[in-house]
Amino acid sequence: MPRGRFPVKALAAAMEIAVKRGLVRMYERGPGSIATFAIVRPGLLAEVRIKRLRRMDCTRESLNRDAANEIAGLKMYPSCPQISRELWGVSQDYFIRFFRVMDNGIIELGSDGEPLPAGAVVRPDQVPGPVRYLRRRRRELAGMAKARKLVPAGRGISPPEGPSPTVKDPKESTPAP
Repeated sequence: MPRGRFPVKALAAAMEIAVKRGLVRMYERGPGSIATFAIVRPGLLAEVRIKRLRRMDCTRESLNRDAANEIAGLKMYPSCPQISRELWGVSQDYFIRFFRVMDNGIIELGSDGEPLPAGAVVRPDQVPGPVRYLRRRRRELAGMAKARKLVPAGRGISPPEGPSPTVKDPKESTPAP
């Protein structure tokens, strides 16, 4: 049973890609649900399960270990050329990797649903620039929040004199009077 909230933003990011691939049918969430949605197009049905992954640079072995329940659930669908059983791994920055669950292993796919060429590896460092910037900015803000020590109001304690330790003066600034 999954823990935590349902990844609504991850589902929205995945839906943008799924709509480009064909007609999307959403499944009702609940105990025992196997797939999140299905993508239907002529000659192909893709049963898709979305999984939040902690590490996007996972190997096949670590993916088999971390998503064993999801892979086992997708293997309940029949294996044939017309049915694609897919696991979409989503990072905290909504970077998505696509995997097809086969009877004897996992194949990595492109966003169009076609298998990637041999030797091609998609890594999180290939994320577009704005996402990398947002990821770095989020870390900086988290570091500032940990470094800043707030004094509770109304305790009779006056704040220390001078600038706060997180604020730095530019080199050309004039000294305070």
